[in-house]
Amino acid sequence: ALFGVDSRDSSVGKGNMSDVIIICNINQETGEIKLVSLFRDTYLNVDDKNGYNKINQAYFVGGPKQAVEALNRNLDLQIQDYMTFKINDYATFNWKAVADAINILGGVDVELSKAEFYYINAYITETVESTGVGSYQLKSAGPNHLDGIQAVAYARLRKMDTDFARTERQRKIIQLSFDKLRQANFSVVNNVMEVVFPQILSSITLDDVIPAAKNLTRYHIGDTAGFPEARS
Repeated sequence: ALFGVDSRDSSVGKGNMSDVIIICNINQETGEIKLVSLFRDTYLNVDDKNGYNKINQAYFVGGPKQAVEALNRNLDLQIQDYMTFKINDYATFNWKAVADAINILGGVDVELSKAEFYYINAYITETVESTGVGSYQLKSAGPNHLDGIQAVAYARLRKMDTDFARTERQRKIIQLSFDKLRQANFSVVNNVMEVVFPQILSSITLDDVIPAAKNLTRYHIGDTAGFPEARS
């Protein structure tokens, strides 16, 4: 389970809304990675007292443990790590961790619609102020090379459409970043891990992921989707 928290102070534990919730499945035999976004406003059973709320409330109240238990309970899952067999396997990141990683990778190329461009600079300003990572305002819609902060701002956009579209943008940024990571030499991959891991909260350790990091080219992102598939 991957959680992206709306954190203004770089914290990653409970007390933060998990506005990004992604279930990630890694097939160790084929190398295929599947990603499913769970929309943050999905109304589900969020605790062991049969309480119902928006699913991002589970993380806010009980952190990753309660959030993963809610995913397992509602979606008939047993989230665990195939390599380490750790139950309730998760990783939680904040805006700065994503921005730092994408900056190390040299940014990503994105085509901005006019609606996306209309809102993105306000998000860039807020993300700079919250993370302390520098960036600059974009000048036009169309093809843009986004630095880490701009990519985070793009993934946060929501005012002009829906959470269905926003989670698509989030998965697009993951795909573009992963493509850059697969093409990078190991010193860059190692730099990403060394910078990002101290900033995230996770049930796995750096030692757990190094074997996969040394063999990144065997992995690829396949199907991605959002859940539920439709509001009805």
